[in-house]
Amino acid sequence: MKTTWTWETITGLVLHGLIAGIMILAGSAKVLGLFPPEAVAQLGLTGWITVIGVGELATAVFLLVPRTSSLGVLLASSFWGGAICLHMSKGEPFVLHSALLLLTWAGACLRVPGVFASFSAPSKKAVRPSADVAEVLVP
Repeated sequence: MKTTWTWETITGLVLHGLIAGIMILAGSAKVLGLFPPEAVAQLGLTGWITVIGVGELATAVFLLVPRTSSLGVLLASSFWGGAICLHMSKGEPFVLHSALLLLTWAGACLRVPGVFASFSAPSKKAVRPSADVAEVLVP
């Protein structure tokens, strides 16, 4: 299948590249133990920081690979949502994480225009499997 390179596709790919770069940098710092232990303990993540780092690295790879980018967007959204919740619970600023979440979805919308297709109205010709099952179950 031949990919059509439009400005939207390229912009979405650049946004995902920036988000993945940030995640690779932060994830590798977590895996390698470069975060100060006091800061990690203050957040309550002493035993989980390496696991979070590995998940962050995997998410960045999924986000960059075209075939797995939808899974990457889902995982990145979960990651940024968790970061927002953690910082909110500690009374710390979470604006940066919110902006990164928005950029993740902006990149997804530009890179894969059909990402919000499930939110559109169903077509008139759509088959409703639930109606077919109901007809079989109800005599």
